[in-house]
Amino acid sequence: MSPRLRIAVIAHEIDDFENSGYLLNRLAAEWQRRGIEIAVVRGTRQPLPAVDLAMLHTDITVVGEDYAKIIEHYPRVINGRVRDISKTAFSELLVRREDDYRGPVIVKSRMNYGGLREMQQRYLQGDMNSTISIQRPWRRVEWLQEYPVFNSPAEVPHGVWQNPNLVVEKFLPERNGAGEFILRIWVFFGDREIYYQCVSNEPVIKSTNTLRRETLDPAQLPASLRETRGRLGFDYGKFDFGINDGAVALYDVNRTPGFPPNRTETPEIAANMRLLSAGLDCFID
Repeated sequence: MSPRLRIAVIAHEIDDFENSGYLLNRLAAEWQRRGIEIAVVRGTRQPLPAVDLAMLHTDITVVGEDYAKIIEHYPRVINGRVRDISKTAFSELLVRREDDYRGPVIVKSRMNYGGLREMQQRYLQGDMNSTISIQRPWRRVEWLQEYPVFNSPAEVPHGVWQNPNLVVEKFLPERNGAGEFILRIWVFFGDREIYYQCVSNEPVIKSTNTLRRETLDPAQLPASLRETRGRLGFDYGKFDFGINDGAVALYDVNRTPGFPPNRTETPEIAANMRLLSAGLDCFID
């Protein structure tokens, strides 16, 4: 009988991986049904298990040197090259104050997920003031729950340009023929992928204001996104984007996409989970 395959999931110390709504939890359940063993490495202060394959799944923007040592410990790590997903590491929509761009712009946190994970990390490390929600001047804002949109860079508050925690991007939402706003989402693992779009009446689309989801054909995915994925080193993840005047506008990249644990699992969702989980085979000798 051949030995069981063992996979280590490298999670951040602030991640409650087993009880959180990550897509990888759902994929791991599929792997376990195949007899694959999953070991979670949470933080940097525990013995590293002997495994056949490791997967970087730290839900934080930048991988620190302590986690880099774990990555380097294992000979093969899925997403091992994806160490920095800050806006300044991938965005081609960034606007500087001195640029000639005069169209609408959106202010975002430089860090992923509004900087909220970094805020949580500071709190757990003893900074009791990090989570206090008070009105701060723009030059001192450290995290954002909402991304404000302005008609032009000239309307952006002076303090935003002075704040290294924030970035200004061109605001290039996609709209369909009915005037609704579109957010395209590409989720991939190895050579497996799903592609769909969220439709909303709001220009900044979230799960709470999505009217419907529509499945798209991955064969129609813009080739430039596949090139970007390769350049950034993503083996697994999610890209959010739109197509504006025929050009791709990449809004966000994520190495730890979510999957709400209370989501009703339809036959389509179950099929997508089986499809994505099979992407693991690309990394198994």
